[in-house]
Amino acid sequence: MKTLISVLLTAVLVMSCAPQDKETRPALENVARAGGDIVVARVAGTEIFASDIDLAAQEQNLVAEGVSLPATHERYRPLLDELIDQRLLALDAEATGLNAEREAKIRLAAARERILGNLRLERHLQDTVNEASIRRMYDEQAKLVARGDEVRARHILVEDKAKADELLKQIKDGADFAALAAEHSIDAGSADRGGELGYFTRDMLNGRFTKPVFNTAKGEYVGPVKSEFGWHIAEVLDRRAATQPSFETLRPKIANFMTFDAIQDLMTKLRDEAEVVIVDHAATSAKVTSEPKLNVDTSDSEQSIQGETPENE
Repeated sequence: MKTLISVLLTAVLVMSCAPQDKETRPALENVARAGGDIVVARVAGTEIFASDIDLAAQEQNLVAEGVSLPATHERYRPLLDELIDQRLLALDAEATGLNAEREAKIRLAAARERILGNLRLERHLQDTVNEASIRRMYDEQAKLVARGDEVRARHILVEDKAKADELLKQIKDGADFAALAAEHSIDAGSADRGGELGYFTRDMLNGRFTKPVFNTAKGEYVGPVKSEFGWHIAEVLDRRAATQPSFETLRPKIANFMTFDAIQDLMTKLRDEAEVVIVDHAATSAKVTSEPKLNVDTSDSEQSIQGETPENE
């Protein structure tokens, strides 16, 4: 599944390209990473892997997640050159001591936090939104649809019963339903379609409205019926056995719904389990800095993600 939070590729490269000393640096002839990853370029004793190319290609929407960019692709070499240039810049930054500066460490800490959070979301979605879970939701929806019929109807919604009675009389006397709906209905969502509601099941609309509609034969009129929205008059246009679109048709909508739901569930769980305190600086007359700072241990290359504000130097 496509990353939900943009990964800062530059930061990944900066953090991963530090030269290693001879004792810890992999031998240049060792071209394999775990999982069969291969070296595609060597830059000043560091290595760029095929997975680096693939990640960059995915970020630029050249390939889908999990798909490798072929070496024959027209963007392969330009993308590799970009990674080489970025690696050279990062190595030069380290050689000049830029990586030891406070600003660099703060930015790396922020990038690390975003990347870790992004990866956590990806792993969570892999576990919760997959072909099996999407299929289960589709099948559950199919069972609900199979329980009843669908009705196609059009309606006019007005504020008082007297007006509804008058409009229904006009319709029965031969007035055009669609024209009256466009002129009088306060349901903006259907008025410009002549009151057309399309096909719906019993549980899709307000029960006070759907119950009499489903008890009315095709071609007959319903109403006036009162709901919390006002007074309805309706015409039953058609009835049919409930059907459900194919799995392929509904899959994107189901996946989007499940993705949103899964993220909400995870964030609710994390917030419930953690102590989160919003510091009101205005109320406490505390000094407000121009931008939030991450707690960065400037004595080491490891960055904290505790989210605390470092002391001013």
